[in-house]
Amino acid sequence: MQSGTLLADHGIAFNQKTGKVYAVDQEHGSVMVIDGRNGVAKRVKVGTHPDCIAVNTVTGRAYIANSGSGNVSVLDGGTDQVIATVKTDRRPYYVGVNEATNKVFVSNTFSRVMTVIDGETNTSKELPVGSGDALIVDGKSDKVYLLGYEDPNLRVIDGTTGATTKEPVGSVHAWAPAIDAKRRVLYVTRSGTADVLALGMDTHEPAVIKVGGIPSAVAVDALTHRVYVANYADDTMSVIDGRRVVATVKVGKSPQSVAVDAKRRRVYVANFHGDSVTVIDSANNRVLATKAAGKNPYAVVVDEAEGTVFAGNMTRPSPEGAPVFTQVEVGR
Repeated sequence: MQSGTLLADHGIAFNQKTGKVYAVDQEHGSVMVIDGRNGVAKRVKVGTHPDCIAVNTVTGRAYIANSGSGNVSVLDGGTDQVIATVKTDRRPYYVGVNEATNKVFVSNTFSRVMTVIDGETNTSKELPVGSGDALIVDGKSDKVYLLGYEDPNLRVIDGTTGATTKEPVGSVHAWAPAIDAKRRVLYVTRSGTADVLALGMDTHEPAVIKVGGIPSAVAVDALTHRVYVANYADDTMSVIDGRRVVATVKVGKSPQSVAVDAKRRRVYVANFHGDSVTVIDSANNRVLATKAAGKNPYAVVVDEAEGTVFAGNMTRPSPEGAPVFTQVEVGR
């Protein structure tokens, strides 16, 4: 993908309880923290080349994986200051939080281990599960699902014991995961074969759903259980209901991220080379608008309480202090 150095869409995160948005500035080793409900913003220095952010909405803390310095910065949700720096193995990349156990899981690319951080003490340990890229945490079962871009197996890790099992996903560039928590289905995009693997989390029953070219992001509507897939190569979004595609929506150029506002029946797609966000009515899969979203929006998040939308921007080179996010004027 022609998306710069950050391929995942987790360089921006939103805390629904506090209304704060966090966006990485890789070039300057910092994170922009924005109070999305009053517009106040501040920049916080973290480690080298921050890649991914995850938030624990219970403790308010934010965790930033810094791949260049091999550590995770822990930000206090109240003061927005770094309160701890936790060493990881090589190239920490993706972060996931289990709010029920207050544990933080970090994948390490080109490594043999995953780092597990105790959210109370900020101490860490290593689990020998192998190199990984994307991961997602299921708090209900206390399981972590770890994907390696070239790995033919999905690794399923017990968050308490560290016991690991494998589920075959095929060596087809498995990339972005999402969970339908109520229906207990894990969705994984596979860019190499232009499809999505739907895996029963309890039954382990797989289903393969053909979508568009280079599916790069996936999101689930928790109310309707529909699944939305951004297809980078052909500028579309696939809509999955059950085990089949029920609609294909034309969006902007090079869609790379998708977010759902279930309350308002809206879906937002960030178009990297279109410098825009497509606004879609999820009730009828109709495009409502295409809105300016700054330069190269690679990620999008939505504040469902307020209906506001934020896009993470990747612009290089950029001066110190330049914005790394855009509040998208999507209307109502």
